[in-house]
Amino acid sequence: MKLLIITPFKNEEGSIAQTIESICKQTVRPNAWILVDDNSDDFSPEIVKGYSNEFRYIHYYVKGNDGARSTGKNVIDVFNYGLQKAKELGINWDVVLKLDADLVIEQDNYLEFILHKFSSYPSLGIASGATYIFKEGKKIVESKHKWHTQGPNKFYRKVCLETMGGLKPYKGWDGIDDILARHHGFVTEKFFEQPICHLYPTQTRSAEGGPRNGAIREAISYQNRDYPVYMFLLKACKLANKKKFYEAFVFLSYGLKLKRSTRPLVTEEEGRIIRAFLKQRFFNQIKYTS
Repeated sequence: MKLLIITPFKNEEGSIAQTIESICKQTVRPNAWILVDDNSDDFSPEIVKGYSNEFRYIHYYVKGNDGARSTGKNVIDVFNYGLQKAKELGINWDVVLKLDADLVIEQDNYLEFILHKFSSYPSLGIASGATYIFKEGKKIVESKHKWHTQGPNKFYRKVCLETMGGLKPYKGWDGIDDILARHHGFVTEKFFEQPICHLYPTQTRSAEGGPRNGAIREAISYQNRDYPVYMFLLKACKLANKKKFYEAFVFLSYGLKLKRSTRPLVTEEEGRIIRAFLKQRFFNQIKYTS
């Protein structure tokens, strides 16, 4: 299968070389790797240019600044820009990997492993490895849901991505895609056999501006996806069980306010699809490759 990788990056001089080395040492190389510079002002563009001079499959592009940045939308805009550049270059691909520039892939057979899964299971639409962070000296997997492939490293089968109509340009895109893919008959799966270190995760409370801002952003993502009220209550209970009482209060109060005052960003039909999936998930009716 032909693999295209697209990596959006901005000011990643502390990590991007490690990410590139992780791919360059793989047992299977991509057919093309497009790294899109979102107007960096550090040394990361020079790092990428150095690798592009060494490896013919690595391509460096700069995306112009075309307006205000917003969470979710910006990364999807950059990803779509990479897809357009691949089209202009005449690059044919069967699977595209959206790969962040702050990941360290542990195993050298990562690409080979995932591509083998796509070849072996025609219904597999979206796949990922399992990203983890180090916290107090321990590896903490960022999401333990097997159906939920992780935003920092997502593989999409071309026909699946096209059937979904592409990715949603707002916060919550990396949950909606799994649900819509499954609605169209595809399987989405995280493979925990492939651990990947996430050096600078943006979903930590410190990166999001503290507990309050992080809880608000999460509430917004829930409302964008038109999650029902019980999902807000469940999330608040989980936070409270972790003794994060302030975050639970902010998340729930702000989430209920959003439910009363704003419209979700998904369509009514997509909202029905999401609620139907949540019921399937509750009753453990989710299919996997094995």
